[in-house]
Amino acid sequence: MDRKIVIIGGVAAGATGAAKARRTSEDVQITMAEKGKYISFANCGLPYYTSGVIESRNSVLLHTKKTFGDRFNTEVLVKTEAVAIDTKNKSVLFRTPDGETERPYDKLLIATGANTFIPKIEGIDTVPYYTMRTVEDADGVKQFIEKNSPKTALIIGAGFIGIEVAEAMLHCGIKPTVVEALDEVMPNFPKIVAMNLREKMIEDGCGVIVKKFVKKLTKNENDITVELSDGTTFNTELVLLCTGVRPAVDLAVSAGIELGKRGGILTNERMETNVADVYAAGDVVEKLNLITGKKMLLPLAGPANREGRTAGTNMAGGDMIFKGVVGSSVLGFNGFTMAQSGLTYEQALAEGFDAAYVYTEDVNTSSYYPDHGYIFMMTVYDKKTGKLLGMSACGAHGTEKRADEVAVALYAGLTVYDLEHLEFCYAPPFASAKDNLNIAGFVASNNLRGTGFVITPEFILEKVKKNEKMQIIDVRTPLEYKECRIDGAVNIFVNDVRKNTDKIDRSRPVYVYCAVGFRGYLAVRSLRNLGFEAYNMTGGMEAYKRAARLA
Repeated sequence: MDRKIVIIGGVAAGATGAAKARRTSEDVQITMAEKGKYISFANCGLPYYTSGVIESRNSVLLHTKKTFGDRFNTEVLVKTEAVAIDTKNKSVLFRTPDGETERPYDKLLIATGANTFIPKIEGIDTVPYYTMRTVEDADGVKQFIEKNSPKTALIIGAGFIGIEVAEAMLHCGIKPTVVEALDEVMPNFPKIVAMNLREKMIEDGCGVIVKKFVKKLTKNENDITVELSDGTTFNTELVLLCTGVRPAVDLAVSAGIELGKRGGILTNERMETNVADVYAAGDVVEKLNLITGKKMLLPLAGPANREGRTAGTNMAGGDMIFKGVVGSSVLGFNGFTMAQSGLTYEQALAEGFDAAYVYTEDVNTSSYYPDHGYIFMMTVYDKKTGKLLGMSACGAHGTEKRADEVAVALYAGLTVYDLEHLEFCYAPPFASAKDNLNIAGFVASNNLRGTGFVITPEFILEKVKKNEKMQIIDVRTPLEYKECRIDGAVNIFVNDVRKNTDKIDRSRPVYVYCAVGFRGYLAVRSLRNLGFEAYNMTGGMEAYKRAARLA
């Protein structure tokens, strides 16, 4: 008798699991049940469909019930919600528009995903609001816009979806105001990186409010009054809730399936839960972080697909493992890119690493190639081992490429010394001969070897705030120095440092900076060779200005 595989949930994990199970074996019966109307759609593409960047609705519908069923010989049930799992008798109770039905299983996959977190906002149940998780959500937003032609929108939450929805509103001719309760937009990124996105959003016409939360919503005749935690108010016509997600685990908990400390389902590397013949995959499960060795939540499509693929293989008699994640992500806003992989500096410290970081800023193509841009990077590593721990970046196109490079390096367990030697594709329209990640490796490795003599902008900024007397040398050109400089800095152009050592006090440390770090490094090496105690400010004036704007 053919084994019966039942899959609860479609989209990334569930649909991938069903497809991989069928590719693994023709001798299994597969039933996939999705509580919504659509079993396989690109939920990451929904904001772009809402904005009109993706013009066709069908483009985000990857499979229909019929196409998926025909291609993978799978029974596909839509508008069918699992309400109970009987693990003893191995059956699932489903609720459908026509009543309840029960399906037996030999192997079961729970791919229930995650639910939008609904914050406790006074009046939220009395006003119309929209989320952005399903095709129905996107349809609702588009219909509201077409019917009401709103000029303003409130977006609660400045994570991935919140930022993408803000961009979508701008494309629709709507002025969005984004409210984020935490200190900065994209709170999972370092503030010194994320602040650049906030500034770009404001420059492009978004209202951005951080460190405050929406306290109350009041429905008026034609709009909605928004009251913030500090008592300020404003009106809006459209409310979009983008406050993050929580694993949808209620069904699993009622079936006795074990959860982890982060609130997601615990699985092993084969995606098996603590209950025999029950698997789980996607946003509902916790993933192993390959850097820390601990479980984490990472509600992204990439891991969900790979987990579903693993579960599908094993349920159908194959043998596959899912090793874990390093935490890679990317976000775009009107041509500005922000991406990261691995741990931030704060996360690395919290995990017990003896962490350090360097800032670098370099061109995304060759510097002589027309219309080049810049990529600002914060690279984190372990001081004891040199192991690469993570990188966060923002800037022009190609930023995501560098985060991808870091993802591979993290997976391989490489050190910053390895980054010096990695060979990347080079041609003037695409990169420099020394890639941005090579340069980060140079700076970090030199620092570990004791030949880089790096200090951070934050270190200098703190001393400036305290009015401590320092010997600071600005080795940029006189024009650069005139435009902006650190208080108290003396300008000696890098090419002239050797000829002006009489102007530098040998009895005191000398702190050197340039625009992004390279000229400062050259000057410091010269000064060190001449007997000075010299230090180079990583990231140069560009990093310092960012740190100062955060202060």
